[in-house]
Amino acid sequence: MTPPAGEKISGLSRFQSLWRRCLVEGATDASAEIHQRLVDGYNESQRHYHTLAHIDHCLSMFDLCKSLAIKPDALEIAVWFHDAIFVPGEPDNEALSAKLYRDLSAGVHNDEFQDLVDRLIMATLHDGRSLDDRDAGYMVDIDLSSFGLPWEDFLLDSQHLREESAELSDAEYARKQGAFRACLLSRPHFFQTDFFRQHYEQQARDNLARYFG
Repeated sequence: MTPPAGEKISGLSRFQSLWRRCLVEGATDASAEIHQRLVDGYNESQRHYHTLAHIDHCLSMFDLCKSLAIKPDALEIAVWFHDAIFVPGEPDNEALSAKLYRDLSAGVHNDEFQDLVDRLIMATLHDGRSLDDRDAGYMVDIDLSSFGLPWEDFLLDSQHLREESAELSDAEYARKQGAFRACLLSRPHFFQTDFFRQHYEQQARDNLARYFG
């Protein structure tokens, strides 16, 4: 859905349309309140990278590949919720984000749909697990797609990520990021899906080589 002129891609009208078409028959529509809950969360002061701008970017990536998804509505809802809870350095952000989705969709989305959205959110742990669903590859690639942005945009995102780990020394942060980089580059491909490999693989590898060079 194209948002009205002047409205951000993460605006209310897009979210309401998505949420409403996923409702079970007779369910109460609280999409406006849920959208505001998400917007408020993504605007929290501790966030510098995991903000509404990240969701805007992820939604724009989703729009490019949604025709390839098996369950595009579940994938899009997972995009909206995957960083809904974010406390820097905490290991359970994804699990808590999935729980928030389940809490807010209880009784209004069917169980199978909820289970799928939960698994897609958990795929953004990027630990190689939770990728049993075909659309999980798109979820992972959407979340990591900023690695494949032009250098200046990638560098700005990297600076924002560093700001979210202010409690770490430069050496500690470098070790942590180095381990994550090694994990990503140890894969046969940086991205999981053909679409993202074709469009963003080389740029992502070039960015990481230049950044950690």
